[in-house]
Amino acid sequence: MSAQDIVPYLTIPGSIIGIITGGFVIWERFFRYEPSAYITAKPLMPGGAQKQCYLRVINRSERPIILSWPNGTENDAMRLATDHSIGAIVNSLHEGEQAIALDGKVEEEFPVMVPPNWDQLEPQQTIEIRVNWHFAQPMIWKRHRSFLVRITKRSYQLLGGDDD
Repeated sequence: MSAQDIVPYLTIPGSIIGIITGGFVIWERFFRYEPSAYITAKPLMPGGAQKQCYLRVINRSERPIILSWPNGTENDAMRLATDHSIGAIVNSLHEGEQAIALDGKVEEEFPVMVPPNWDQLEPQQTIEIRVNWHFAQPMIWKRHRSFLVRITKRSYQLLGGDDD
């Protein structure tokens, strides 16, 4: 058996390993450290019955990220406040954009404010917000990325303990 006879047996496994390695590198660079976000609820006071819904954002990377989202009074769009202060809540009502830095390997909860047309929404309708994010010090990917968070009115009410 000559060296030329062995080449086909080596190129096929080598190609498969190359494709797997390339896929892993792409996944690691672009998707591995993407933050996760979902809506949670917890009592306003420890042991209290009244709950507040929050958008929990988890930064899975060691590097800090910058989060930004639109503020305003757009229908069907939830609003986020950076905390429970009056200034942060009023800021969520003004047109514009809110931005905040989130340190590496941390999770943060942002109070969710319902849209102005909340009373007119049907239980199956959804409210949503698009949150943009990027690394504060990007290595190779400088474009802003985003994630969309949405929930139905009925799910939001059940999560917050308001099952009217």
